[in-house]
Amino acid sequence: MIALNTTNEFLGAIQASLGYAPQYLEPGRFCRFGPRKSGWAKLFSDGFGGVFGDHRQSVSSHWSACPPQHQSPAELASMRLQIRLAALEREAEQHAQWDKNAQRNAALWTASAPAGDAVRSYLAARGLAHWAIPNCIHQHPGLAYWHADDNGELHMLGSYPAMLAPIVSGGKLLAIHRTYLGEGCKADVPTPKKLTAAVGQLAGACIPLAAPRGGVLGIAEGIETAAAASLGSGLPVVAAYCANALAGFTFPRGIQRLVIFADHDPAGQQAAVGLAHRATRAGLISKTLTPSKPGSDWADVWLEGMQ
Repeated sequence: MIALNTTNEFLGAIQASLGYAPQYLEPGRFCRFGPRKSGWAKLFSDGFGGVFGDHRQSVSSHWSACPPQHQSPAELASMRLQIRLAALEREAEQHAQWDKNAQRNAALWTASAPAGDAVRSYLAARGLAHWAIPNCIHQHPGLAYWHADDNGELHMLGSYPAMLAPIVSGGKLLAIHRTYLGEGCKADVPTPKKLTAAVGQLAGACIPLAAPRGGVLGIAEGIETAAAASLGSGLPVVAAYCANALAGFTFPRGIQRLVIFADHDPAGQQAAVGLAHRATRAGLISKTLTPSKPGSDWADVWLEGMQ
C-alpha cells in the first residue's frame, strides 16, 4: 500500500509549483484538475515518483519521494523510464482531449451565424457602429453560461446571446473567443469574456479581424480595441485577445511594418515592448502607440472621442 504521507508530499509539490493541486490522486492513473482542467498529474503505481504540469502555464515537471543521490543506478533508470512512458501517455491523452475540444468548437461555430443585432448593438454602444464587422465575427443566439463556484462545482447562470470570434494560427481554428452580451452591453456575469478549450498550443495565434495591407499590419489586445484602432488609424488591425498573446504574436508572411496599439497598463506595456523587440529581430519596422491616460486602451480613447 502506498503511504499516505508520500501521496501528500506529491500533492504538496504540485501545489507549490502550480498554485493548486487535486484533492485526490489514484496511483497509476492520469488526473486532470484545476481551472479549465489544464492541470495534469500522475502518481506512479509504486507511489515513489510522479509527473505533473499545467498546459496553460506551459509547466511540466517530475517529483521523486527519494532524492536522486539516495537512489541506486537501477532505481534512477527505472524512474527515468517511468517519466518517459508517462510523457508518451500524457501526449496521447492531450491529443485525445484536443480532438474532443475540436469537435465541441466546430459544433459551437456551426450553431452560430454572421453577426446580428445583439453584436451590432453591443459594438454601437462601444462607439463602433461604423466598424465594418469582419466575416470572422459571429453571433450565437443563446449560449449557456457556466460558472465554477469556490468548490469547483459548475452552475449554469443562464443563456445569453454571444459574440464569437475565432482564434487561429496557420489557418487552423484553435479556440473561440466568447463575449456574453446583454442589452447593448456585456452580460451581467462574473466573466463575460471567455475562451473555449483549445485544440492545440495558442502561442502566436490571433483573432484575424483583418489582413495585412501594403505590407502593414496593426495589432491590439482585444476585439474592441483593435476595431477602435482600425477606425482611428485606417489600418488593418488584428486582435491578440490578451497581453501574453500579443507578446508572442506570430508575424504573418509579407509584412514589413507592424503597428502595436498597446494598452496603458503594466501587462500591456510589457507585452508591447517584448513584441517590438521580436519585430526588430525579425527585420520588421515597428511602432508602438499608447494612450496617454494610464489604465486606458484605444477603445476607451475612441469612445471618449465619440462623446
